[in-house]
Amino acid sequence: MQDAHSAYLRQHAHQDVDWWPFGPEALAEAERRDVPLFVSIGYAACHWCHVMAGESFDDPGIAEYLNEHFVPIKVDREEQPDVDELYMAATQTLSGQGGWPMSVFALPDGRTFHAGTYFPPRPVQGRPSFRMVLEGVNEAWRERRPLCEEQAARLSEHLGELADAQRDLLGLSAADAGPGRAGYDGAAGLHAAVLERLAADEHPEGGFSPAPKFPPSSVLDYLLELAGSEADAEQRELALGLASRTLDAMGHGALVDHVGGGFHRYCVDDAWRVPHFEKMLYDNAQLLRHAARWSVLCGLQAERLGRARSAHGAGPTHPGAVHPGAAHPDTASADAAHEDVWQRRSRFGRRLAEGAFEWLATELLLPGRAGLASSLDADTVEPDGRHVEGGTYLFSAEELRAAAGDHWERLADRLDGLDPEELAPTARAGHPDGRRTVAFDRPLDCEEWAAWDRAVPRLRRLRADRAQPARDDKVVAGWNGLAVRALAEAGLLLERPGMVDLAAGLADYLWGEHWDPAERTLRRVVYRPGSALLEDYAGVALGFQAVAVATGDERWIYRARQLVDTARARLRLDDAEHASDTADDALSHARGGRPGLSGLDDATPSGLALHATALVVQSGLDADPDRARRAEALTAHVRRIAPKAPPQFATALAAAVRLDGDRTLAVVGGTGEERRAAVRAAVVHGITAFAVQTPNDDVGLTAHRPAGTGGELRLYLCRGQVCDAPSGSVDELERALAADQWDRESPAGP
Repeated sequence: MQDAHSAYLRQHAHQDVDWWPFGPEALAEAERRDVPLFVSIGYAACHWCHVMAGESFDDPGIAEYLNEHFVPIKVDREEQPDVDELYMAATQTLSGQGGWPMSVFALPDGRTFHAGTYFPPRPVQGRPSFRMVLEGVNEAWRERRPLCEEQAARLSEHLGELADAQRDLLGLSAADAGPGRAGYDGAAGLHAAVLERLAADEHPEGGFSPAPKFPPSSVLDYLLELAGSEADAEQRELALGLASRTLDAMGHGALVDHVGGGFHRYCVDDAWRVPHFEKMLYDNAQLLRHAARWSVLCGLQAERLGRARSAHGAGPTHPGAVHPGAAHPDTASADAAHEDVWQRRSRFGRRLAEGAFEWLATELLLPGRAGLASSLDADTVEPDGRHVEGGTYLFSAEELRAAAGDHWERLADRLDGLDPEELAPTARAGHPDGRRTVAFDRPLDCEEWAAWDRAVPRLRRLRADRAQPARDDKVVAGWNGLAVRALAEAGLLLERPGMVDLAAGLADYLWGEHWDPAERTLRRVVYRPGSALLEDYAGVALGFQAVAVATGDERWIYRARQLVDTARARLRLDDAEHASDTADDALSHARGGRPGLSGLDDATPSGLALHATALVVQSGLDADPDRARRAEALTAHVRRIAPKAPPQFATALAAAVRLDGDRTLAVVGGTGEERRAAVRAAVVHGITAFAVQTPNDDVGLTAHRPAGTGGELRLYLCRGQVCDAPSGSVDELERALAADQWDRESPAGP
């Protein structure tokens, strides 16, 4: 354990437990000793993993008992998510709940017969102590082993049936599955059903579920994709409204670190006031991208409202200012107020995106741009050795007042943080008295944000003097790929070259260190050859594609193509029976011999849906309709089942929106500024675009499409392989993409 690369495994290296890494050696040792496996699964930033470690695994008596009667195995779920997913399914089946730390008891061949999550050191409210669980399992193994083996066999077959059911659900094993079997009236009917379900599930405090409230990142992906598409105007407005209310609520609450930037993992209350304080790369990568796109879409909505008011004869853009020619004073005033709301949201989305970028660049970026680390811990280890969840991030009213200085009165009524002990004292004990989270009770205006920004430097200095949460420096390929995609797109949309530069630097690192050119495989983590899962291949491919679009460097198109094609072949994605998330499914026998393949979104998007998205983009860049057809087959299930559970299928829904649009833009000639503006307009509207100064026949999208006779800008907007006559103006392109589609007699409110 001392030599482990994983920070989570190293956190347990000092213990007397004889921890083994998960692998064939551990299973062989259990077989040799004729004892069961105890598989403990968690991750470095996990608060309750630290709690159970201190209470139980640090206990010499517990360690001795584990070593004598089990082969103890420690698994970093971020390093081996395929192992985690299998045992999570087993745990949820046996106990009705899941989470980390996960505690699994298995036969020497890896099949589960008993499982749970956190166990306390002493019995609490009907929950047995960890020692009681160990003794009970040991007794069952010695005295009733046939029952243990029978339970393992039944559970293995059940998990196999679940895997089969998911393949059937996704249509991968149904011969007649296809996009024509929708059950809804085309794309418009599908989106109407999904939006109706999301609107019904929308929570009064933002989001689509009660507490604990996780950021619905995949749902935001779908809503913003739809809002920028050429779908029905009413559906686009509804999608943007749903996304906006959630982003507003999350963004002003304590899910956002308003002092240091970035997003925490989730909030334990309905009002987003008390976060679970760990910060994950995958959350921040997704939300940075969504915030940037939201900012631009809100800005476009404000412009449309302004045009509509002008068409009605309205005057200045502030509430209550009515032009004499306006149709009705109340209408003009309301339109102006709505325009202000969208302008405010546009500024706020930029603020969220730039805050996440700053946090990534300062807190997670490793030296030499050698990747982004995985997470910051939920806990702060105080000088006396206590683990205090969120201890770094909380401030007393006196500290806030002193930092705000003369601006305190302007901010005092807006701050709405909560003492975590008020909400859950048994879970959150140990915080210094009076310290609270930083949250705001409503959106701030420009002057209030300016007042807050003047307080932030002093709060940062206070925070810097405290103990800091630990960082897990493990570089996960797929999560870095999502970050590369986010940074490249956000840099383009917000016109921040530094974001694009960082994206390109991280892409160079991933290609140089995680791709094995000899074996033509990807490494999820650099120290595990061939360890990439489908989500890694797809995430990195999407990152490379975004860098290609943002920079115009065609090398990234070729590299993304290699990743997409390697995933297809290595993971047998054209073979419905054998397609898998991983090429090395060592535990398939623990799910009845079936390979593992998940099409459901969770905290990270489904690898299958990400792969479909990468196929859509690569199809556009390569002008290869076959890739689009494969993506359509992989997303056909959303047309049948997504309205029943949109959050689980939202990434595939977003891919389906792009497929329905089937639009590409080739940008040739012109100035660098013109090319960037044209590509930016396309990215806002979910259109695959690529720009070159001179025609490039090696890139399918720009092949055989010339610039003007003197090198002037030419824009080729295409649907499928059929293109409109080229235009030479970005303004003309933007009008074609946006203005006419959103022209409404009565613009909707926010």
